[in-house]
Amino acid sequence: MTFFRKKRIVTFLLSALILASTASVRGSLAAGNTPDPSDLPQEPTAKTELQAAAEGGAEANAAFAAELIRYEEGVLSGTSRDGTKTKYQIVDDSFLAAGRAVSAALSLDFSEWSDLLKPFEPTVYDSYAQHAKDFSVLAQRVDEAIQLGSVAAMNVLSRDFRGINVPLFANGQQNFQLNWRECAALYYAFGDDMTAVVAKAAAPKRLGDIFIGVTLNWPDPSFDEIASAGTREQLMEARFALTYLNTVYNDDGSVAEVEHFTYSEDYLKTVAHPLPGGTIKNGWYDPRSHHTRLHTGTDILAKKQTPILSATDGVVLYIGYMPIPGNFVIIRDPSGYEYHYYHMFEITTFVTEDQHVKQGQQIGRVGSTGNSVAYHLHVGVVSPDNRYLNPYDLFVQAGIGPIQPDKTP
Repeated sequence: MTFFRKKRIVTFLLSALILASTASVRGSLAAGNTPDPSDLPQEPTAKTELQAAAEGGAEANAAFAAELIRYEEGVLSGTSRDGTKTKYQIVDDSFLAAGRAVSAALSLDFSEWSDLLKPFEPTVYDSYAQHAKDFSVLAQRVDEAIQLGSVAAMNVLSRDFRGINVPLFANGQQNFQLNWRECAALYYAFGDDMTAVVAKAAAPKRLGDIFIGVTLNWPDPSFDEIASAGTREQLMEARFALTYLNTVYNDDGSVAEVEHFTYSEDYLKTVAHPLPGGTIKNGWYDPRSHHTRLHTGTDILAKKQTPILSATDGVVLYIGYMPIPGNFVIIRDPSGYEYHYYHMFEITTFVTEDQHVKQGQQIGRVGSTGNSVAYHLHVGVVSPDNRYLNPYDLFVQAGIGPIQPDKTP
């Protein structure tokens, strides 16, 4: 299977020459008109230089286009038209080229791979698990691309630093890898653009300066750091997807059995009822969304706008809105557990992100936003290893109630 885009040099004929376009802009300005931004002269690229060569037959343009291709792929940190650079500029440009080398290696062609995903529903978590083997293949190809890009990045950095006689040290080696669940979650949020966010996270970083030497750091980003290269919505989509896949599916994509987690007595003392007096029931693994996903939390019925209290001390990680949870607040407690509060009446103004909250502090009001048909609070608990845990078990062990008797076998 071919995953890497083949480099093709395609000649395009334009209706107007670049010089003519520039002249028309000057004429427009002289006449007191504001030119359209698309008419403004652009920085040269391999494509534009090839166009100019095709139109004017200039060998210089063709040679420079070939040089720009190598520049855009990260092989070169500069071009023959750049002029003299300082050592500082060379260091900056070399690391930019290293980033382009990683990005070029991760420019994957998804067309053949995506043919394997039929039938496939890109908005349904179950579809990703059903294609766990295919996402394992993609994860392997992405990992291989990262390694190839890292080698190319190291080559350009070593060459440039030797040229300016500045020491370059390597702090370990690239070991950034994705598993099929991480790959599937990123694909869920970003589609074919997932490799762009991976490339951004995998680009080499640096420490030091030209006087004491520069240290090359290969990043080992968290999943959240990778996904945060996109929009806020994409970050949350990727987070929710990964936690769900980690919880519900085994390594081979089969549905995992229900697990019951036992908390320490000391930890149970740190938890309180988020809706005092509300009956807590066990809705774990109940089917949702026309049997396309499983329920991974506890629902507590309550009247509209009933105050929601933080079950623990903690720090507010995220506040926002998504189609399934509606208005939500996510709080991480001192032990590393995340508490998810969904379907709030509005995007809360009771707390803000990064704020430290105390157990019992109001964090929102009960609503019915998102995928909800009645006023209630959905409580989710996520473990430090990023799996949903059944809050019903937590509240039962902590002696928090009232509790609806568990009817599951």
